[in-house]
Amino acid sequence: MTAARTLRVAAVLDAAGTAAERHARALLGFLRGGLTCDPGSAAEVTAHVLLGGGADRDRVVGLAPARDVRVIRTLPHRPDLVAAAIVAVEAGGGADLYVFPGGPLGSELAARIAARTGGSVLTGVQEASVAAGVLTCRRAAYANHLTMDVQLTSRPWCIALDGAWTDAACEPPDEHVVHVDVGLAEDAVSAPAPFHDVEHLEPPPTGDLESARFLVVAGRGAGSRVGVERIAAAAARMGAALGVTRPVVMNAWASPDRQVGVSGTRTAPAVCVVAGASGSPAFLWGIERAGFIAAVDTDDRAPITGEADAVVIDDAVAVLEALADLLG
Repeated sequence: MTAARTLRVAAVLDAAGTAAERHARALLGFLRGGLTCDPGSAAEVTAHVLLGGGADRDRVVGLAPARDVRVIRTLPHRPDLVAAAIVAVEAGGGADLYVFPGGPLGSELAARIAARTGGSVLTGVQEASVAAGVLTCRRAAYANHLTMDVQLTSRPWCIALDGAWTDAACEPPDEHVVHVDVGLAEDAVSAPAPFHDVEHLEPPPTGDLESARFLVVAGRGAGSRVGVERIAAAAARMGAALGVTRPVVMNAWASPDRQVGVSGTRTAPAVCVVAGASGSPAFLWGIERAGFIAAVDTDDRAPITGEADAVVIDDAVAVLEALADLLG
């Protein structure tokens, strides 16, 4: 009888940010329902918990998606050092597969580790299977209208998950054993940032998008960074949380932490006002659980007008500011 081959999996949980529970759900759901091995393989999963200075160690270790845990104490805003620390911890018995939750940090760490180790990288992964030394991943394509299968051959395979896995309902293991608890090396901690004269800004909290009862989402129809800032000011005056669409983030008009949709946050507000967003399927996934959707757009044939409960055909910035004046 041939002994089963072991697939070494490193599931990386970012507990240094504000979304540890969401990320833990995503990793657990994928490992239990989205990853399959061929009959001759067995997965051996180790959780790497990235722990920030203010995090409750015992609580986040309890969220880890595997019994065996390695704690890596990290610095904020330094994915370059975090990636180096993960690779160093794996030295000598490196993982075959690194799994990261979706989002900007997961995607960046996957790419950095693949570059450091000569592996391969893919983001937005929905399902994955291992057979004959090849990892085959399924992900969305063509604005989520189709799916495609992508094969990764160079190990380690480094993947970041599709945002839909954050809805998984899985309980973590009953017991956790911490085998490694390390900080970044002293020379790494004192290392300069990779660019000179960098100003580190604290990212806005993301938890408010998930829990908000009143949400305003600014789209490309805001026209510019200034337009988004005016919508943000109007939302603040009304006591609403602010989200943005992917085109707004791609234009650098707002932080990626504000993104709503498949590659951002999925929300469930009582009221959602969509200001200047056409309504792509990837975006609608992020707001479809809203109790009431109002859309403001200059295009009466935009897809969002067919999904909203109320529609105003006008300039999004002007309407939001007028609404803030009425409610303020």
